[in-house]
This record gives sequence, structure tokens and C-alpha cells, in this order.
Amino acid sequence: MTELQIALDGELAAALDALAQVHPFVDIAEIGTPLVFREGMRAVREIRAAYPRLTLVADLKIMDAGQAEADIAFRAGADRVTVMALASDATIAGALASARSHGKRVMIDMMQVADPLPRARRLLALGCDLLCLHTAHDLQAAQASPYAQLAQLRAALPAAHLAIAGGVKLETLEQILPLRPQVIIVGSGITAAPDPGATARQFHERIRHESA
Repeated sequence: MTELQIALDGELAAALDALAQVHPFVDIAEIGTPLVFREGMRAVREIRAAYPRLTLVADLKIMDAGQAEADIAFRAGADRVTVMALASDATIAGALASARSHGKRVMIDMMQVADPLPRARRLLALGCDLLCLHTAHDLQAAQASPYAQLAQLRAALPAAHLAIAGGVKLETLEQILPLRPQVIIVGSGITAAPDPGATARQFHERIRHESA
């Protein structure tokens, strides 16, 4: 079953307000990188305290010191951390060691990987839990969403756990859902909607209906 992840990138108060509206319809909440820059692990701790059963992702985009940085997020209450696919294998192995010691998971951000398939094979061999095809925020206006990359990885790696992020909207679900990602990540497509709760419910219903 495909899960819906909401990316919370604004101020902490706004993130908590959005989550209060959408939490019945989302499976995972992401403490986005801008929110981490603003608030640090306080954001993870406060959201964890408010939603003790909700899966939380700390979007740290780790590039170095994998074990030490992942430890920080897991100790604050995160269930998953993100590590960049462009990081060294040693950094990724460190983050994975931290995850295993805490009983948590690592999601790899494939952003800016020029040739995703060979890197994906290597990341899976290392033991990474989830690979995210991600269109960078600054490139969303000029670069297509990575549906082709998602399709390539799904065809070549049918058992891999994949996610997609970057500019996802309700109208793009018809392109995404047939590719069977494990996680669909939505940010402003929900949080900037006039009624985030109603929009999250629409995403939830479409995903549940079409991925059942």
C-alpha cells in the first residue's frame, strides 16, 4: 500500500497547524530541511510529543558524518533520516549503522544523481531502506518531475522500496500511482492549498483507491 508523506517546510507553528488539519489523512510527517535549519531537533521533539504514533522523517540530507548526524535525529524521535545518494558509501554506511542501532530506517535522496540505476543498485546492496526520486525545489519550474526515473527503477528493481518527491500535485497522481511507489511525498501541494485538510483527504482517498 502506498503511503502519503507530508513535507513540512515552514515555521514550526505553521507546521503544527498544518499537521493538526491533515494528520488523519497522512501516514508520515517530514520535518523538512528548512524547518530543521530554523528549529533544529526541537521541531522533531515537539512533533513527536504531539503525535507519538506518527512516522517522522528528519530531512537532514546528510552528506558527511553519517552515523553522528543520524544519531542526533533518531535520539530526538525521528523514525527515518535522509541521506544524499551523492554522499560517500562510508557516510551512508555510518547512517545505516545508526539506524540499525536505533531500530530506525534510512531514506536516500537521489537528487542530482546523473545515472540513477547503477547508484540505486549500489545503495540497495549497502542496505538502504528507501530510495527517493526527487526533483530539486530550485529546478521544479524548469525540470520535469522524475517519473521517467521512477519508471526505470521500478522496472529494473521491482522489489525496491521507492518514493517520489518534488512538485507532486493531485493531477500528477495518475502518472505516479501506476509506478507503485511505496511513498508519495507532498509539500506545498497540500500545505499551500486553501484547505490543507480537505486536500490531504483527496490525496489519501485517491492513493487508497488506486493502490489498493
